[in-house]
Amino acid sequence: MSSTISNQTSTIIQCLPQGICSWNYSLMGDVLNGQTALRSSSEQGSIVVDGVVFAVKKQGVFSGHWTLEHEGTEVASAQKPSVFWQNFDIDAPGGPLLLAPDTPFTRCYTLRRGEESIATMRPNHPLTRRGKIEILTSECDAPTVVFSFWLVALIWRRLAQSG
Repeated sequence: MSSTISNQTSTIIQCLPQGICSWNYSLMGDVLNGQTALRSSSEQGSIVVDGVVFAVKKQGVFSGHWTLEHEGTEVASAQKPSVFWQNFDIDAPGGPLLLAPDTPFTRCYTLRRGEESIATMRPNHPLTRRGKIEILTSECDAPTVVFSFWLVALIWRRLAQSG
């Protein structure tokens, strides 16, 4: 189960919170439409990519490991190597990826395969939950990109809750 994004130049996907205090997003763009949902009581949730529903499951309460599943089958996973770092090692259909902040004190993230930047995820400005995903490559796996944004939204929520 994989859908790819094909584009010739960079593409912007708008990420709009579904409510004033919500960490759930509607994603709208020329190459994909979707949603992300974070459960308020746990670090689990779901994503929807062009009408296809995926579950995001955390593998243990104190774990730094999440899986993306479609109809009970794991399609991607993310591992946070350390509680002190805000980056994730992602095992995706196209191979291993790294999702990491651009700098230690930013809410801007880049998804990379080796040295190649695949997508960036950032808030529209420092005081908003609205954001955008910029797809930088000619082809990438749409569920993996949306899963990556779900992880970024999780970090944003953690940062907001910590003060």
